[in-house]
Amino acid sequence: MSLPAESQIYTGPWINWSRGIVYGSTITLSQRDGSLLTAFLGIYVAAAGTAFWRIWSFLLHQHRAKPQMKDAVHHQQQAILRNSGSPDAAAWQLTQVAWKWRKTTPNSILRGLPIIILATCNIVLFAIAGVFSSEVTKAAGNETLIRSSDCGFLLQIFSDANVHVVDAIAGFQAMEANDTLVASAYTRACYRASFRGSQCYQLPQSSIAWTNRTVPCPFGDNICKDVGGFELDTGLLDSHRVLGINAKPSDRVQYRKVTTCSVLRTKEYSYYWNNTDTAGSGVQELIRYNYETWSKGSTNYTWQYNLNDVVGSYGYSLTPYAILRDVSDPIPALNRTDADVTIMFLAPNAVTYTSPVYDPLFRATLPYNITDFGGNNNTMYTSDHWAGVLACADQYQFHNPQSGKSTPLTSRTKLNDDLAAVGFNELQLSTVLSLYYTIGTSDTYYSVHSRGAASLRASDTVVGSDLNNVGLPDNQWTIEATEMFSISLAKLQQQILNYALGPPNLYQDMEFIKGSVDVCQRQKIRGIGGFLSFSILGVAIILIVGGLIILTSIFLDMIVGFIQRRFKWSDHKRLQWATDEKLQLQRLAYEEAGQGQWLGGTDAVPTTSKDQLLGFGLDTDRNHPRLARETYYNSQSLAVQDSESQTSGSSTADEKSKAAVAARAETGLS
Repeated sequence: MSLPAESQIYTGPWINWSRGIVYGSTITLSQRDGSLLTAFLGIYVAAAGTAFWRIWSFLLHQHRAKPQMKDAVHHQQQAILRNSGSPDAAAWQLTQVAWKWRKTTPNSILRGLPIIILATCNIVLFAIAGVFSSEVTKAAGNETLIRSSDCGFLLQIFSDANVHVVDAIAGFQAMEANDTLVASAYTRACYRASFRGSQCYQLPQSSIAWTNRTVPCPFGDNICKDVGGFELDTGLLDSHRVLGINAKPSDRVQYRKVTTCSVLRTKEYSYYWNNTDTAGSGVQELIRYNYETWSKGSTNYTWQYNLNDVVGSYGYSLTPYAILRDVSDPIPALNRTDADVTIMFLAPNAVTYTSPVYDPLFRATLPYNITDFGGNNNTMYTSDHWAGVLACADQYQFHNPQSGKSTPLTSRTKLNDDLAAVGFNELQLSTVLSLYYTIGTSDTYYSVHSRGAASLRASDTVVGSDLNNVGLPDNQWTIEATEMFSISLAKLQQQILNYALGPPNLYQDMEFIKGSVDVCQRQKIRGIGGFLSFSILGVAIILIVGGLIILTSIFLDMIVGFIQRRFKWSDHKRLQWATDEKLQLQRLAYEEAGQGQWLGGTDAVPTTSKDQLLGFGLDTDRNHPRLARETYYNSQSLAVQDSESQTSGSSTADEKSKAAVAARAETGLS
C-alpha cells in the first residue's frame, strides 16, 4: 500500500466523526510538537497537584485553628500546613515532627498520621494523573487526516491525436498490474494471515468483512454445473467507518458489492479445431470455447486451448475475459445486463496430482502410473478436461442512510443511471463519485487479469519442476472465488487511499484528473509514525480543571480571609493563618526579642522601619541559639562601634604627631 509522506499529513484541529463532535474533536501535531505538548501536560498536572495540596493545607489549617491554647506539636503541624510548598515536603516534615515528639508526646504519631496519609494520597493521585495525562493521545486514537495537493486519479487518454491507443492501454495496464500486485500481497498479509503485521493497521479498517452462501446458478440455460452458485456479499459498507472517508452521519453513504460465481459446463460450449500453422511449423490441435463472440462477429469463439501445452512444462494458466457488450456478444445464458460478468479459463496443463481431485473446476480423476528413481510404481492423477471455466457476476449498490433509498443491485455502467433518485446531498454525491471511479478496477476481471495463474491459491501447492500437486479439496473453486473477491476488496481499499494521496506513479499516456476537494480533505489513515493526535476534550479538561485548582489555591485564602474580616466570622482562624506564615513567624520572633519596629502584622510580607538592623547576639549559644533582646544587641553594637572609634582615634593621633614632627623638621625646630 502507498503510504503518505509527512507533507501529506494534516496537522491542526479536526473532528473525527467516529466519536462525534465532542469526543472526536482532535488536534494532530508533529512528533516534536506532540512530545512538547505531552511534556507540558505532565508538568502542568504536577503543578496542579501542588496547588491541590495548598487547598487541602488551607482547609485543614482552618479546621484545626482554635482560639484555645494548644501544645507545640499542634502549632508545628499548623506551621507545616501553612508553609509546606508541596505534599511530599509536608509529609516528610510531619513525619519528622511525629517522630521527634514520640517520647514527650506519646500520641504525636497518631496525631500526624491522618495528615501524612492525606499528603501521600495527594502525591499518588497526581502522579497517576500525570501518567494518564499522556492518555489524551490514546483517547484521540492513532488516526490522522490526509491532505495532499496531488489528490485525484489517472485516466487513459484516447482523445489526444498525439497519443497512440496501444500506448494508452499499455500505461493503464502497467498501473493496474502494480495495483493488483500490491493488493494481492495485502490480501495475503491482512485478509488470510492469522497474525497481522503493522501494514494491516494503517488503513481505516484492516480488512472488509463479507458473508458467503450457496445460491442457485446465477446464469441461464442451465449453463452451470451441478454445484450451483457461490455468492459473496459485503453487505452495506459505511463510507466513514469502513473506508475512512471522514464525515458526520448525514454526509455518509453506504456501498455494497455482491459477486456470484459458478463453474460452467464446457462440453456443450467447446469444439475441436484443427488449424494448420501458416508459418509451416505443423498442425495445431485446438479446443475452442464459445461463450461470446468478439468484435461483433469477427471471431466466433471466446478462447482456445492448444493441446500441445499439456505435454509441455507449464503449470496452471488462468485467462480472464470481461464481457463488454460494446465489443462482444455474449451467449444468452451469460448476457446479464444487471451485472458485470467475467469468464475465466483455467487450464491445468502439465499439472498432476498425487490423489484424485473432485473439485468441479480442477477435477482430476484420470490415473496413470509412473516409476520413481527407486523403481517404485506410483499412481498420479491428471485432469478430466482440457480447461475448466469459472464465471463471476459482479453487482454494485449505493445506499443513502438518510433517505433510506438505494440504487438496485446492478452493473457498474448502470449504477450511474439511478443515483439521482436516491437523494444524495452534495458531500454524499462527491463520495459516491470517488467510489464510482475506484470500483472500475476493483472487479473480478482486474483482480486476476495481470497476474493470471499467480492469483490462484492452487498455484501455492504446486511442487517442483515436475508440477506435482498433493491434491485439492472438493470446494477449491469457492476458495479461488473467495481469493479473487478478497483481492478486489483490497484494491478498493487501496484505491480509496490512492485517490486521496494522488497516484504513486505517473504512467505513460495517462492523464491526471484532480479529485473532489470534499473527498480529498476527509480521508483518514491510521498508524502513521511521526505524528501524534490529541483529544481536544482531554487536553481541555486537563487545562481547565488544572487551571481551576491553581486559581483556587491562589485566591482561596484571600477570599475566605475577606469574608472572615468583613463578617467577623472565626476571625481567630484568619489571624492564625496569617501569623503561621514563615515571614510572620520570623517577625514574631524578632518583635518578641524587641528588635525592629514592624509593620504589616497580617500581610504576606511584614516590613520594618527604615534602616533598622536585626540579628543574633555576638555570644549566642551555638547549641541553642536565641535572638538577643534589643538592649543587649544595641549595647553589643555600641561596644563594637566604640572599639572601632578608639582604634580610629588612635590612628588619627599618630598621624597628627607624625605630621607635626615633619613640620618642625622643615622649619628647623626640634
